[in-house]
Amino acid sequence: MTIWCSIKTNKKQGNVTLFLKGHWTVFSLPDIEKEMEKLSFGDAIQVTLDGKELKGFDTSAAWYLDSFMIRLRAKNISIEMLRFKEGYQCILERVSGLPHEKDKPYTPSPPIREFFTATGRQIDSIRLDCIRWIVFFGEFLTSVISLFFHPNRLHFRNIVFHINDVGIKAIPIIALMAFSIAFVTGYQGASQLQKFDATIYTIDLIVLSTLREMGVLITAIMLAGRSGSAFAAQLGTMKLNEEVDALQTMGVSPFELLVLPRILAILISLPLLTIIADMLGLLGGYVFSSSFLGYSHMQFFSRMQEVADMQQFYVGLCKAPVFAVLIGIVGCMQGLQARGSAEDVGRKTITAVVQSIFLVVVADAVFSVIFTKLGI
Repeated sequence: MTIWCSIKTNKKQGNVTLFLKGHWTVFSLPDIEKEMEKLSFGDAIQVTLDGKELKGFDTSAAWYLDSFMIRLRAKNISIEMLRFKEGYQCILERVSGLPHEKDKPYTPSPPIREFFTATGRQIDSIRLDCIRWIVFFGEFLTSVISLFFHPNRLHFRNIVFHINDVGIKAIPIIALMAFSIAFVTGYQGASQLQKFDATIYTIDLIVLSTLREMGVLITAIMLAGRSGSAFAAQLGTMKLNEEVDALQTMGVSPFELLVLPRILAILISLPLLTIIADMLGLLGGYVFSSSFLGYSHMQFFSRMQEVADMQQFYVGLCKAPVFAVLIGIVGCMQGLQARGSAEDVGRKTITAVVQSIFLVVVADAVFSVIFTKLGI
């Protein structure tokens, strides 16, 4: 074990000499504190600090040593310093000129105050997110309008690339989810309607729920988890690597190059994926009806034409662009807010997914209320 200081006591004269040895730095400070706590000064009148054998001395050790001397002076013990190097002496003099504020004792706040404080911070955070979202949406509208006057600023290759990433690569999982959920919906509905000998209405349940709600909603939630998180992670990493700042330095708009192609890509992809989800959902309903309920394809399609028309299809499809804008804006906005470290990128990615799904569900509820009021 390294000895950082030694002590010699002269009881007759009441003088205590501390020989400071080794490297007094921030790395050795815990060991220094342990050694100094073992010292006892008794009736000492004067303490002499000998720095001849110091091999390293930084501001952290100087701060601790200055605090140590302040405590000794408070006990009416005089301090004398010998054989310190000029550089070490200079560091100590600079540190000694700084105020030493006493730490206030920690007093825990009452639980009720902590609750209201945390609630207030959360509400303020939501307020700031709403303001950022409105500003981001306004910038998106401005950029889209400017494209009509300057179409050469449209990064068509970027849009095609993101359509492939967001839309085409998502077709298998969207198709599987739509087919499975329609099948499960039919199974659960039939088990209840069978009690009333009304299994024919299972087709109504599958068709209407798929066209009006489940097709677009499941597609939007899947894209929020798949593409919204990807947008946040990609832009957050670029922000962390200062690539966004580099684009601004070169005079390139990061919004037009990075954000706008992603939002336009998801705006194009989500309605098309919704159509695919509707088709696979109806196919899942047909497979269930023919396999478990024994209805022929003529019975299924005849019943489907009776309960649903193109209006039901358009009701579900008109939600897709709104959901797409919500997912795209939230994902890109959260990604561009990443600061500091890769951990913050992870937090922003999670926030983007949660906020996207929440906004999609809220928007779907608003659409349902509006369509009900309008009798659609």
